[in-house]
Amino acid sequence: MKISAAVFFALTVGASATARQCCTELAAQDALRDRVFVPGSAVYDTQLASYYSANAAQRAWCMVLPASTADVQAVARTLSRHQCPFGIRSGGHSTWTGSNGVKDGVTVDFGHMNATTYDRKAGVASIQPGARWGSVYAALDPHNVTVVGARTSVVGVGGFTTGAGYSFHSNAHGFSCDNVASWEIVLANGTAVNASANEHANLWKAQKGGSGNVGFVTRIDHSASLATFDGLMAAANSTVAIPGTQLWGGFTQYDLDTRDDVFNAYLDFVDNTEDNSPDQNIVALFWDHKDGFALRSILTNANGEANRTAFKEYLSIPNIGSTLTSGPEKDIIPQFTGPTPLGQYANWFTGTATHSFDSLAAIDELHHALIPKMQAAALNAAYSTLIELQPLTPSMVRHAAARGGNVLGLASVIADGPKLNWLFSLTVDTEAHQEVLLPLAQEFVHAVNKKQRDMGTYIP
Repeated sequence: MKISAAVFFALTVGASATARQCCTELAAQDALRDRVFVPGSAVYDTQLASYYSANAAQRAWCMVLPASTADVQAVARTLSRHQCPFGIRSGGHSTWTGSNGVKDGVTVDFGHMNATTYDRKAGVASIQPGARWGSVYAALDPHNVTVVGARTSVVGVGGFTTGAGYSFHSNAHGFSCDNVASWEIVLANGTAVNASANEHANLWKAQKGGSGNVGFVTRIDHSASLATFDGLMAAANSTVAIPGTQLWGGFTQYDLDTRDDVFNAYLDFVDNTEDNSPDQNIVALFWDHKDGFALRSILTNANGEANRTAFKEYLSIPNIGSTLTSGPEKDIIPQFTGPTPLGQYANWFTGTATHSFDSLAAIDELHHALIPKMQAAALNAAYSTLIELQPLTPSMVRHAAARGGNVLGLASVIADGPKLNWLFSLTVDTEAHQEVLLPLAQEFVHAVNKKQRDMGTYIP
């Protein structure tokens, strides 16, 4: 779509001079004029509609969708020269306003930089930031390898990996960012650098957990060693990707009366799972306006091995239904994407508490107290809540130190043992209903933290 500077001026009448200047300057460059889109254009509207959360779908002055590192360099130079406000989007799976786009500024959308290639000799997958993990797993499957990626198909590679990246492989290999052999990063002045253990090592480490605050990440060389990253520290990109693509996993739903058994199974699993184990577990507390409360576990084995003894406590609990199965990761992961609707008003909150039954029970009990308040406040709203209870273990965190470190600061958190990491999600159908329900969700989060403080189970 070719847009002239004159057309840009007409489309931005009423906007600030900076808006006209930034978008016009981008579109005036030969390399970018077919990559800049304004409100009302098909590409702009399609991209805006594809955000996970409507809260994050900001109507920028214009969107620029680079197709190469050279394009990103041109974008960076222009944004810096004119001091243009901007946001960065890879897959668009964050929830809050400003997380992956900007209203008064330019959204740099990596949706057209979405390729995954695999170097069999080097054992490294090179992934562009706009790829989504479903496409990554599909691209790597013919090579019978995988990488430490997201647990749902629609999550973008760039935001997930630079932000940390809790994966079904994290107990065995650490977070996604810990498995990056090198980053290609475009800096504010338009310079493209490769950051690895050998070159720009401080930048390499800073980007592991640094999100979009360091530069424009244009390529991620992803790898994971079955031993350590000693070889990587001597020669970047020398490690091998994780062999095999088989994953065993799925949801299991339980009667609410078995809550204590499920919580004890969670605690038993975390207490007894070996370091570097391919086994992982999550407990999910769910409610929606159609089906009410639900209690589920998500059990996985990253080697595709079914019904491991690590899950014996879970497997002994009678269940209502289960989707547990084995298969290629590319085929198993989509079932976890199912509960992830797009385009609604999604909100996330997180917290950390001690690894204890009291911590789990307090969250569940306050969740049950929350729902009647929400029902009374918004009688006709369609909405759901989800609480994910997952462990943060020493095994997960120790991988970082062996692989050059990261900036997450989690070593002190797990110094005396595993912790409970919890996520609370509220997803609402309309903005008007969100205005009513969001304050109640915020009150819930404050109540959980206060209860944990009162019990001595709160972790700041």
